[in-house]
Amino acid sequence: MSVKVCGKVLVLAVTLIGLSVDYAYADKLQLEQKLAKPVSIKLTDVTIAEALEEIGQKADLKIGLSDEAIWRLPQGKATRLSVTLDGPLAESMAEMLNAFFMRYAVGDEQITIYPRPELQHVLGRPTTKQIELLKRMYTMVLTVSAGSPGEILKGMISECFHAVILPVGRYSDLSAVVTQLAEGIPEGKSSPAATLPQLLDSIGPAWYVSGPDFPNQPAEIWSVSESDFREAKLDQIVDISFKDEAAEAIIHRLASWTGMELFVDKADPSWLSEKISVDMQNVKLGQALRNVVSTVDGAVTIYVESNGISVEGPLHAKVPPPPKAAGSGEYVGKISIPMEGGKYYIEFMLRESDLTDQLKKLRAEKIREVLRESAKPAEKPKNK
Repeated sequence: MSVKVCGKVLVLAVTLIGLSVDYAYADKLQLEQKLAKPVSIKLTDVTIAEALEEIGQKADLKIGLSDEAIWRLPQGKATRLSVTLDGPLAESMAEMLNAFFMRYAVGDEQITIYPRPELQHVLGRPTTKQIELLKRMYTMVLTVSAGSPGEILKGMISECFHAVILPVGRYSDLSAVVTQLAEGIPEGKSSPAATLPQLLDSIGPAWYVSGPDFPNQPAEIWSVSESDFREAKLDQIVDISFKDEAAEAIIHRLASWTGMELFVDKADPSWLSEKISVDMQNVKLGQALRNVVSTVDGAVTIYVESNGISVEGPLHAKVPPPPKAAGSGEYVGKISIPMEGGKYYIEFMLRESDLTDQLKKLRAEKIREVLRESAKPAEKPKNK
């Protein structure tokens, strides 16, 4: 009989799994159908968060920004825009997001906004000027005379993009690419059309936009080796904020921003499962990763040349916690550790079981004082 019962349970479980998949598919299909419907929405000088909320309300959709998208928008959720959506929502919203090199993905319950791959060529949070330069680079088509294709390339880049290619030796590499494109074309005819990113990718995909930082300063387009590109990513300035998230999830998130492969070696299976809060501003990405790993008693080694990040820990044996008293699972305090002279803080939440006996006594005394004060009868107002 037990075998038959197990068989029925198995069939029921399989059926339930099938039903959940069908429901998820149906939800996703409904979202895609809503995206296909035409809309007419005009938005003027609103934040992108306000824009997505209004679009979602009118289209009966839930639209959210991913953490990566928030980091990659010039002013995060407060980035402002003016746009008119007219036609199928999918096409109109894609056009609106393209202006910031963003894209949307259809999930089971909502639409989520993510950065497009082109933004890997801007390090850190992009400025409005960098976004505009990147748009010109990807949309402006270049053609040169077949007679002397390499000679005018430097002036063309300066005039069209108000930018300089660095190191300057890369102009010779780009000229060779353009010359090869124009090979065999009659004198006076134009070379095949290409965008600047296509030309840069021809000499190596490791390039990025830097600046301008001051008025009238030309932007810099760096074309470097892959290892130098990784170093530049590790040195990019970031602002990060995580609240009550698993340490492992934070480490994976930061490692993904470097574009390098992450290897985690756990001496204790439960290591990195603890939830922590991290708040850092104006810190290099590589240093932020090191700070988080060291905070949870780990060590990180970055292998720039081989494109790998190794994280291992814990470095010290974990002391077994004392038996928990009733109610000891609740948070009773918080430790804030200032880093780099107070530029940012790393916080840990404390449960009663984390306190020393002395701190427990002090806390109990403070609670008794509060209770005694609250139990005192209120003073009667004096007659005037």
